[in-house]
Amino acid sequence: MSRARKTADPSMKKGAFTGAKATGKPGKIELAHHGSLFLDEIGDLPLEMQPKLLRVLEEKDFERVGGTSLIKSDFRLLAATNHNLEDMLAQNRFRTDLFYRLNVITLQVPPLRDRREDIPPIARHLLQQIAHDCGLTEVVLSPEAEDALTNYAWPGNVRELSNVLERAVHYAEHDRVDLSDLPRYLLQKGKRPNAPAPEPLRHVQHSAEKEALRRALEAADFNKARAAQMLGIHRSLFYKKLKKYGLSLQPAPPRS
Repeated sequence: MSRARKTADPSMKKGAFTGAKATGKPGKIELAHHGSLFLDEIGDLPLEMQPKLLRVLEEKDFERVGGTSLIKSDFRLLAATNHNLEDMLAQNRFRTDLFYRLNVITLQVPPLRDRREDIPPIARHLLQQIAHDCGLTEVVLSPEAEDALTNYAWPGNVRELSNVLERAVHYAEHDRVDLSDLPRYLLQKGKRPNAPAPEPLRHVQHSAEKEALRRALEAADFNKARAAQMLGIHRSLFYKKLKKYGLSLQPAPPRS
């Protein structure tokens, strides 16, 4: 006599990939049902993945990895990028149909260098978060440190500001960030040459991105996982960007 077998939910395939749980695990799109999903750096989405995202946005359904049944998910999508997607369209690096599906309401956020009056309140807010994560009651900025932050150009924008403050909090001897706790390059007022004009925007973006990667590596003592976390990107994307800009994964040897 044969025994009846218990049929598992086809959307929860066991062993669909290494480390997969037998019971299955909902992904971000599934969890965003009746809510909002934020996709950062949408311009870095591989071309072969873009039609899959477009289908989810159009049909409001998807299949889990290894699954065969459709799962419904109705969500609001928020996407951000530091790339010029219109330039990427011309270079066939971003799908036209996905671009116009995403381009409903567009918000242009100016870089920190164009809104310096926002730097002190943003810095104070970030310090509150860092202090909370470090178990500290409060961390404040000295007037001199605040002036240095305000006068710096911030090519890496808020992420770079957050990284600088996090490092400064660990260097600070008391619950106050002083000028001496900040990186030296922030203190070199007026010594950074202006970019030659005119220069394509993508060149400026690439230069800023490369500089942010290099500084994140130095701030994390060349710990790749920690540097990727500082920049707010996945480690695999971090490695791709290091390879793209030819940055070394190891610190430069000391000069004799």
